[in-house]
Amino acid sequence: MAEAEAVYRYESGYISHSAKKDYGPLDFTGKLAGGLRLDIRRRAPLFCSDWTDAFMFIAALAPAITFGSRFLDGTNGQFGVLEMIMSTSISGLIFSTFAGQPLSILGATGPFLAYTLVVYDLAIAVDIEFMPFYFWTCMWCSVFTILVAVFDLCALMKHVTMFSEDIFAGLISLIFIIDGVRPIIENFTESRLTFTNCMFETLLFIWTFGWATYLSSFRRTPWTFRAIRNFGANFAVTIALVSGSAMAAIYSNDTGLRMLQVDADFAPNLSLSDGSKRPWIVNPAGIDRPFPAWGIAYAVLPAIGFAVLGYLDQNLTSVIVNRPSNNLKKPPAYHLDLFVRGALTLPVCAVLGLPLSVASTVPSITHVISLTTYEVQQLPEGERKVPTKVVEQRATNFLIHVLIGLALFLAPVLKFLPRAVLQGVFFYMGIASLTGNNLFDRLKLWLIWDPARYPQYHYILKLPIQRVHLYTLVQVVCLGILYGLKAIKETSVVFPFFMASLAIIRKALKCMFTEEELKQLDSLPGDDDEEVEASKPGADLVNLEGQDETSKKEEMAI
Repeated sequence: MAEAEAVYRYESGYISHSAKKDYGPLDFTGKLAGGLRLDIRRRAPLFCSDWTDAFMFIAALAPAITFGSRFLDGTNGQFGVLEMIMSTSISGLIFSTFAGQPLSILGATGPFLAYTLVVYDLAIAVDIEFMPFYFWTCMWCSVFTILVAVFDLCALMKHVTMFSEDIFAGLISLIFIIDGVRPIIENFTESRLTFTNCMFETLLFIWTFGWATYLSSFRRTPWTFRAIRNFGANFAVTIALVSGSAMAAIYSNDTGLRMLQVDADFAPNLSLSDGSKRPWIVNPAGIDRPFPAWGIAYAVLPAIGFAVLGYLDQNLTSVIVNRPSNNLKKPPAYHLDLFVRGALTLPVCAVLGLPLSVASTVPSITHVISLTTYEVQQLPEGERKVPTKVVEQRATNFLIHVLIGLALFLAPVLKFLPRAVLQGVFFYMGIASLTGNNLFDRLKLWLIWDPARYPQYHYILKLPIQRVHLYTLVQVVCLGILYGLKAIKETSVVFPFFMASLAIIRKALKCMFTEEELKQLDSLPGDDDEEVEASKPGADLVNLEGQDETSKKEEMAI
């Protein structure tokens, strides 16, 4: 065996070099327990991930709980945590069984949360029952989604560029940040709680956000053992949730904290006029009172909005999962994925009265990474991790959602989660999702007065800074309009349509910018280089549990 420099890549991304013989797994070493010791050396850094990768369902469960609490507040109890967990589990089981790309993980997203609250407001505005109205909205959405798949309209995604995607991601970040901190501020301004309660809930909010933020980057610190650092980073959100809840459990009797409302008897959250819980099967003709026939037609407009959101969310995630740089061998199935969602998951959620789930970007990325074998390539400017093999199968996706479904039996425990802790998680998701958003990276340039201190982004090296600022300003205006449309009740129903129109606005920018300027501002560095494969960013809530930090940085950097 020739002398070679042995390279060891650890879970944290750290690479060590040592000059020694490069023995293969089946090579005879000629030393006592030499092969055994080498096997241990190869596998020891990965021992922790062998276990933690199997618990990736926590990365999808934590958002389900958090989103469930937001649905509970925003719909005045029409939905709850159990409904959100059920939606994630059932939709994921159906999708993993029948969809063309089973590596995508389904769950709640920010746009669907925001638009579900819009649908609720529309029902309240005309004084009709929300649940039957929601049923018809989902069924119309199912029809529109099927039509999109049948008529090959997924092909329109080729016109969606990073201009639209960064604005979409920015909207998600703003939703999480503002909705996360708003209840904490309202505690003081509306005097709903005593001053002691307000201060303690604020403390829990800061504690949860602070620990989630610190632990998510814990593996880059020099403290303690690498396995412990990896565990802390992989489960930052879960640790923050548990620790914040433990602190609340110690003092909750003295402070009267507001806890998460969860029914331990596995019943829907909505209570009817007679005090009983609504049945799991939604009656489209009305539950407490007859549902008017005109309400069926009234549901068409929000159904189109839901279909637009589902089209964008589903396909953006699918583009990321199926991109060439992931080195998948099996072909994508964009139209089939959308058809399965429209024909199967949407009707089920409509009948059971569950929030809608869609392919969720970050859990899907995490799923792909956990199934990927990487090798390190040496580059002139450093090293990069390149996927060599991905285990493309349905079993892990199916089992993840089975485990999420089993979490329904944790209902008696979930009621001990303080609302302030969940708000801290929501706020953390918003702040974390800013990472790698090109729009916000360029916004930071507005705060740097000395051009010599600008980061060496590829567009800064090739374009006048005034042109970069103008492009950023256009995106900021679009983001402001988009958030304003969402926030104002009278216009909130149309915000998905403006989101879809961003692709048209991007086409119109050819009147303001040259082709070369747009190529630099609306692309990744190296998109025109055959050696660097193009990819597109996603826009979703960021819960980074279970994701390798190096991979996380690579994903969020785009």
